[in-house]
Amino acid sequence: MLAKLLRGWLMVAVLGMLPAFGAEAGDAVPPKGRAVKVLTYNIAHGVGHDGRLDLDRIAGVIRRSGADVVALQEVDKHWDARSDFVDQAAALGEKLNMRVRFAPIYSLDPPEPGKPRREYGLAILSRYPITRFKNHELSRISSLEPEKGVQKLPGFPEAVINLHGRKIHLFNTHLSWLDPEVRLLEAEEMLEIMGSARHPVVLAGDMNALPDAPEIDRLREVLTDTFEAAGEGDGYTFPVPDPVRRIDYIFASPDIRVLDSRVIEGEGSDHYAVLSTLWVE
Repeated sequence: MLAKLLRGWLMVAVLGMLPAFGAEAGDAVPPKGRAVKVLTYNIAHGVGHDGRLDLDRIAGVIRRSGADVVALQEVDKHWDARSDFVDQAAALGEKLNMRVRFAPIYSLDPPEPGKPRREYGLAILSRYPITRFKNHELSRISSLEPEKGVQKLPGFPEAVINLHGRKIHLFNTHLSWLDPEVRLLEAEEMLEIMGSARHPVVLAGDMNALPDAPEIDRLREVLTDTFEAAGEGDGYTFPVPDPVRRIDYIFASPDIRVLDSRVIEGEGSDHYAVLSTLWVE
């Protein structure tokens, strides 16, 4: 299926280079497509490097970025006292007037009957309608039960987003920090899942891997690293306030044009965010 999708992307690219039938040399071709700003941000459950919990700082970074679509990692939902038992995705959606979808990695029983479940995972925020949402499973080593080794766990959300008639599949991920071999396995599994997409694909998230890692190279065989394509500087995002590693990425399928990519600084997390402006036909 992935090979079939790649052939389709290549055909789109080739056809896009052909002149329109009947067009004269020098004729202006009306633009077709839409620019969309995609942000990825590991929010560390809203706690900055100073140890202070403050979702307003997270909301401020997103607001200042002007992002249309946001992929968040390390999001708490009624988790525990570290985040005041708040549904963080819903709170950010309300602060930013954005649509919200949450994808738990872990979903635990409530501390007492009648209370909501304790959940931790990823979230997608969007100014555009989300027409479909699914929380896929990947092979992971659970941070709660590492002794169990690699197991299938949810936490790879896919949102189909309608950009005024043009649709994209946004995938949000947070790869294992424990084992590079598991990350490579996760990369293969993500590519297989994304291969079923019917529309242009964006993959965003905390990969826990440097740009020269095998798992990143594997993703680049199929997708465009947007910061590599259009960013300036080193792209370091971790750890705040003096980052020395680029581990947060936005990738796009070949039928998406990358207009710009940059790091967005902020004090609300131990990561900086990454913003990419993409042109979707």
